Amino acid sequence: MFLHVPKCGGSFIEQAFLPWITQCPSRRLRDARGHLTWRQYKQVFDRHRIDFDAMLVFTVIRNPWDWHVSWFHYLKEDKGRGQSGMSTEVQLFQNFDFRDYLSWLADDEAPTSPTRYIRKQLVDYITDDQGRMAVDTVLRQERLEEDLRAMLEDLDLATSVPDQRANSSSRADYQSYYDDAGIELVASRHRDDIARFGYTF
Repeated sequence: MFLHVPKCGGSFIEQAFLPWITQCPSRRLRDARGHLTWRQYKQVFDRHRIDFDAMLVFTVIRNPWDWHVSWFHYLKEDKGRGQSGMSTEVQLFQNFDFRDYLSWLADDEAPTSPTRYIRKQLVDYITDDQGRMAVDTVLRQERLEEDLRAMLEDLDLATSVPDQRANSSSRADYQSYYDDAGIELVASRHRDDIARFGYTF
């Protein structure tokens, strides 16, 4: 079971596991679609009498500062196509630069889509009700090919690592988007991610 934290290598993972990934309950069940948290998947699968605890669950995480730059560009480029399902943010961000995005992120009362994907920390997607890590394997976006290859070898799975990223970007390095205030904002909002995974700016 691939638990897809949004903007964390999902297209690359999908390439590696086609066509089998289409049989995953997260794809087949209507109420399991979207970027659910581990806790939400647990509730959905329990309703359908699917033993989530018996599955090997893996995920991909990403440096939080890089994650927000990716979110900003992804939603700004959606331009009404509905790909993101986050119409509130798409509409807002059309006239935003990244500084505006960070101001929006800092305001907990700012308009946002019901999913609140961007308002979560990465650990919110992959921990149980007690805050314990609930997934079996965590891959990192920064070394995704290497981590995925190691997982496939460890599990002796008959698939291969794709030759290239599906949604590679040519934009500037994420660090160039931030000033000191922006660095601190993301550090504050993602304090649990940073503490658990050791990410730095």
